Amino acid sequence: MEYCYLNTGQSIRIEGPALVKVLEGKVYAVGITYSINDKFTILRARKVVIKALEDTKLQVTLGQGGKIEKVMEGEEVIDIWEREILKVKLKNSVITILGAMDVGKTTLTITLANKASISGLKVGIIDADLGQNDLGPPATIDAAILKDDVLTHLSSLRPVKSLFLKTTSVEKVWRDVVDSVHKLTKYLMNVENVDTVVINTDGWVSTKEAVKYKYSLIEKLNPNYIIIIKREDEVDNLVSSLNEKFSDRLLILPAPQATRTRTREDRKIHREMGYGRYLMPTRELSINLEKIPIINIPICSGVQLSDELKRLISKFVSKFVKSSIKYAEQISESVIVISDVKEGQIINMPGGGEVIILPLNWERGLLVGLEDENNYLLALGCLRKIYYHQRKAVITISRNFEETVKIHHIRLGMIRLNENFEEEEKVNYLLKVEKVLSKHTH
Repeated sequence: MEYCYLNTGQSIRIEGPALVKVLEGKVYAVGITYSINDKFTILRARKVVIKALEDTKLQVTLGQGGKIEKVMEGEEVIDIWEREILKVKLKNSVITILGAMDVGKTTLTITLANKASISGLKVGIIDADLGQNDLGPPATIDAAILKDDVLTHLSSLRPVKSLFLKTTSVEKVWRDVVDSVHKLTKYLMNVENVDTVVINTDGWVSTKEAVKYKYSLIEKLNPNYIIIIKREDEVDNLVSSLNEKFSDRLLILPAPQATRTRTREDRKIHREMGYGRYLMPTRELSINLEKIPIINIPICSGVQLSDELKRLISKFVSKFVKSSIKYAEQISESVIVISDVKEGQIINMPGGGEVIILPLNWERGLLVGLEDENNYLLALGCLRKIYYHQRKAVITISRNFEETVKIHHIRLGMIRLNENFEEEEKVNYLLKVEKVLSKHTH
């Protein structure tokens, strides 16, 4: 436990994990004024700048890795942000926040949400960062509501709606991300009747494809304000692109100089804690795939091949792989084959259609979304095994999930987890399989 003494106008920076209590005076942080006996937490690998509004004494309890830093002149931008935020009309607005990784997008999201809530507004918050989501589990986009309350971290909110995007690699599914953020925005505005929507986005901004993605997102959402946090030249191409059509809505804020750049290991730990939080404590769920299908790779929904057709397919497949076929079924113009190969393959047949070869146990450990009839996520799961002839799947889910009657279908993800819900690999070839099957089934 440490004690910090601040003079009026002085600031400090605290990196979590930490618990902060005001013993004397008043301080300002993330849009909130804290007075005597107020407490707030700072999560691991997050930094919060605290400014004294009067002479102040703080009690700070640091967890492992937490630290207190002096703020040097020019390092922090709290006053600049406060001045620029005054230009934002919070009521009846959609606000999208863009920027590279670790520039303070989440901090700004929380600050805007707190200011709106303190003003008496009902605030919708969308977290569209697939890999570092704070509102919901990894590989999802989530919407939550803040009303008559304040927060210091997004994870303290419970999502009202979530959408499962199958992967944490936004570059693989960015078009789906655009549609999903738009769907959640419309839900918050039209169903929940929020006054303000604040959208936090991922840090993919620099490449040509990233600029195309962010421009498509802004074009689809048509927000009232586009706030871009700028560090060096990372967002220059994005700013230039958006300036052509949205210059009257752009607000450029400087990034703090002393932001903490999280390592790949930090990010991986954050994701794996997310999987565990939404999957544990666990139980096994057996699902009849004829009643509750896998919607994006609809295995066990087709016609099992007769012995004669299996022999013909086996003869064709033997030109490419030497292993025998363990199971085969036809889905529209495609044939799915389970065989003892190392990785999935897609082979075009001479007369049209494809043979999709999947390895034995290809499904083991895949992250899945259990969804309702409107494609909203009900719960995450981890696929353990598919019993093809019985057309049954066994999925590990949280024991706390009780709404199994609402499950309409399963959406297969592209991330493989081990028994401890740690990431093993990204199974990107399944995106190709999904694309081939959707070509024939839609």
